[in-house]
Amino acid sequence: MMRSVRDVCVLGISMAIVLAAAPVRAQTSQAGTGALENLDLFVGPDGSKQPQDLGINANMGIRVSGNVGFPLVPGLNIGAQVGAAGNFSDAAVHVLDQISSTSSRRQIFFTAGVFNRTPRKLSWGLAYDHLVEHYFDDFQLGQFRGQLGYEAVRDNEIGVWFTKSVKGADGKLGTTPVRLDPISQGNFFYRHIWATHAQTSAWIGVASGHHDVVWVFPANPRDEHVVVYGADLHMPLSDRFAITGAANFLTPTATGTVDAFLGVAFYPGRSAMRVDRNKYAPIAAVANNPTFPVNLHR
Repeated sequence: MMRSVRDVCVLGISMAIVLAAAPVRAQTSQAGTGALENLDLFVGPDGSKQPQDLGINANMGIRVSGNVGFPLVPGLNIGAQVGAAGNFSDAAVHVLDQISSTSSRRQIFFTAGVFNRTPRKLSWGLAYDHLVEHYFDDFQLGQFRGQLGYEAVRDNEIGVWFTKSVKGADGKLGTTPVRLDPISQGNFFYRHIWATHAQTSAWIGVASGHHDVVWVFPANPRDEHVVVYGADLHMPLSDRFAITGAANFLTPTATGTVDAFLGVAFYPGRSAMRVDRNKYAPIAAVANNPTFPVNLHR
């Protein structure tokens, strides 16, 4: 109970930092740099099954997040973003808790990066993602995440996005040592902006690989260079609210990943309909399991 309270406090402090990072002086909304113009707050269900779940578990829970963008080098149209998120999940399979007394997982994600949305034809972004996780042990992991997009036809963007593992962690399940590492991946994506200002994206690519550990069996095989595919959605409901979510799958899904979330984003600056046009709206969502898959080997 005390650990849960501590995690919520840490997330609350992180959210305050996110809010404080927004420019304190409101500017015109047309420029996309108002104090609340590029802030979004999210809440919704989250589901995840990855190699770190040992082949015997999955997680279902609630995600909350905050993300804000602001000018960094206005003369070059370069923006910066900071965000934080918390996933509070319970085990979805009644196995892991029988062998380790673990029945829940708490994840705190932090994302900070720079980006450029102009000229309109070209966009790019680079961010660092950090994960603090309490599961069957405590872990801290890190990765870089980037994307490059080109508007080939009006309202139709093509490009690439990638992640690169930079920090893994050792831990234990019971007395058995294990190693967790983010899984690097590269994907080609296609994004369409609809007349309603909804955005839909789909991607396909390759991940570096993952182990196929099933904890109750001794084998530790590994799949190399596996196929990745996924999609995301941002659908405004009004000036202040939007439905948003994403899903990502590393094959084979029996031993790879099945990650998805969907919920409601709140835009205090009434900018839900303008996310695709605001040059300082964060280009990357706060890290989550679909963009931060984690491998385990023992």
